[in-house]
Amino acid sequence: MNQTEVSEFLFCIYNQIMNFMLRNVRHAFSSAPPNIFVQDGFLRYASHPQLNFFEIDASGLTLLPGLMDVHVHLRTPGDTHKEDWTTGTQAAAAGGVTMILDMPNNQPPVTTREILREKRELIQGTSYVNYCFYMGATFDAATGHSNIEEYLSSDALALKVYMGSSTGSLLVDREEPLEEIFRKAGEADRLVCVHAEDEKIMREHQKRFERELDPSPSIHSQIRDPEAARRAVEQALHWAEQYNTRLHICHVSTRAELELIARFKTERISCEVSPHHLFLTQDELDRQGNFAKMNPPLRTAEDNVALIEGIRSGLIDMVATDHAPHTLQEKQQNYWKAPAGVPGLETLLPLLLNAVHEGKLTLQDVVRVTSEGPARVFRLKDETGRLLGSVEEGTMANFVLVDLEKTQVVERGGFGARFTKCGWSVFEGRSLTGWPVLTVVNGEIVYRDEKICGIPQGKEVKRKR
Repeated sequence: MNQTEVSEFLFCIYNQIMNFMLRNVRHAFSSAPPNIFVQDGFLRYASHPQLNFFEIDASGLTLLPGLMDVHVHLRTPGDTHKEDWTTGTQAAAAGGVTMILDMPNNQPPVTTREILREKRELIQGTSYVNYCFYMGATFDAATGHSNIEEYLSSDALALKVYMGSSTGSLLVDREEPLEEIFRKAGEADRLVCVHAEDEKIMREHQKRFERELDPSPSIHSQIRDPEAARRAVEQALHWAEQYNTRLHICHVSTRAELELIARFKTERISCEVSPHHLFLTQDELDRQGNFAKMNPPLRTAEDNVALIEGIRSGLIDMVATDHAPHTLQEKQQNYWKAPAGVPGLETLLPLLLNAVHEGKLTLQDVVRVTSEGPARVFRLKDETGRLLGSVEEGTMANFVLVDLEKTQVVERGGFGARFTKCGWSVFEGRSLTGWPVLTVVNGEIVYRDEKICGIPQGKEVKRKR
């Protein structure tokens, strides 16, 4: 090892400690004592008198529950040149995210228990944060039947249904298998998560541009227009109501979708929004080209306002990144070849804290949509049956300390894009106020002072039956 490598090794060992005290912590919503203790992996507000604790000065830092990102694509297996489980979970740790739910559109897609088992074995021992898995919906064109029974007999946390095509080969765009999925999932009280865009509408729109060899990326918002999203959301909501299905609508992007969801909203209907749909508009397609291409596409400033209000009102249950990394070279291709998707794990919390700084959101809003909401909707519980997503006395120590005054500019390969393998961000050049400083997963420090600490010891959080 050279001197730099030795220094980094010692830094990681120094921070891989099970019993430590954080002094002078700010509590966002409670009058808990300023000194908190992490003892054998659990959060304590009073220490054992016979134990010695390593002390860390946390003056000026605010304690928040670790974030849970229910929508990530870590590209393992099949596309690890874009991201792998280690780099992706390092990015999560740097962003204050202590749990991820990984999507099934891999190569091969995760559509059976056997493929899920193989994926689970492949990533064993490589995760810096806790994790769960989706299974992907598919169907047999000859019989019209879906793989819903495979999902129901699995321990996957949720089923992802692509009603419209996106990255990968998963697509269920026929009514018969879709209705079967909603009916049987409703009977079994299992969660269905939908990518809601109408495939027929999008194909019709695409025909208008097929003769253009190198069209402007701005056509993306025309091909995948708001009506495609609205119609698919409406259909999913009707089936969920008919069959009493637990339905989660991914990456809502328009006011029209929110208006529909408000009409059908119950405790069994939930939705998420992604940061890029909150803070960017379709004008970015002209400025950034395919780097601003994602599914569903960016919308209008009016939609931004509606989505922020959806968070403030409680209609939107959570914010999820849809972290979907691609290489610079892939995104620099022409519109037809460039893949859709952007990374987001390292900028999720800074973007939301910046919205707090600007008065658009409150810290309570941020905790509700990044910790409490995901735990409630996905029924994420600890071994005692208590919902995750809190920093109460006696809970497993999964939390982040943030500096609400720290201002940094998102840079390619730097802040906001340092650990993800793709190394870029759609938010490059933005100055954001409020950044994670220290992240703890299962009682161990995994990120501190802009460095990853320790070794990967994240655990799978299994579905509680």
